[in-house]
Amino acid sequence: MDDRYALLAPYLTDARKQRFGDVLGQRTNWVTAVTEDLFDSHNISAVLRSCDGFGIQTAHVIEVQNPYQVSPGVAKGAAKWLDIERHTDTTHALRDLKSRGYVICCTTPHTDDTTPEEMPIDRPVALVFGSEGPGISEAARAEADLFVRIPMFGFTESFNISVAAALTLQTVTRRVRAMEDLDWRIHEREHPRILGDWASRTVKDAHNLLERLRNGGVPPLPRPE
Repeated sequence: MDDRYALLAPYLTDARKQRFGDVLGQRTNWVTAVTEDLFDSHNISAVLRSCDGFGIQTAHVIEVQNPYQVSPGVAKGAAKWLDIERHTDTTHALRDLKSRGYVICCTTPHTDDTTPEEMPIDRPVALVFGSEGPGISEAARAEADLFVRIPMFGFTESFNISVAAALTLQTVTRRVRAMEDLDWRIHEREHPRILGDWASRTVKDAHNLLERLRNGGVPPLPRPE
């Protein structure tokens, strides 16, 4: 059993604990975002910020040629509130998501399969956003269950990846939350682990503090975070 939150809660302000509860109550893994080999840290940071802003708890980062980097000025600390799963192979990553019940939805301006407003959401969806320039890879195309296109009406063919992700994630999460028969919220059995992660990333020197608390050495309460 994850006891981190129970141990660290006295070191958090009441306002922080209330905020944790409010945010966790709106978190979902019904929708997840997958970035494939992005090379611009500003773009991947913006996607992660959108995930947090739209209540998506887990993001998947595929690193084939380009290592995962976050731009602090863009992410604004969003990454520390998310579960970020890193992968080095597109095929393996998407097949793993399929094994968890996700429908693989690759975003591309080059197909007329479906749109964020019309795509099915009766099953969990993994929205895949390809690299700047080339877009989704052939490996991603091979694993796609459907392709998602943002309707556009100007001369520009596509949006920047960060904009496309924000638009798509906002539309899909809004639709999911409006579906009364979907059990889209994160299950309560996952709450202790997530709250433990958040508290550990909030309380100063949490690792050493937890070790002392578990060994019976109760340090004085500092000013709550």
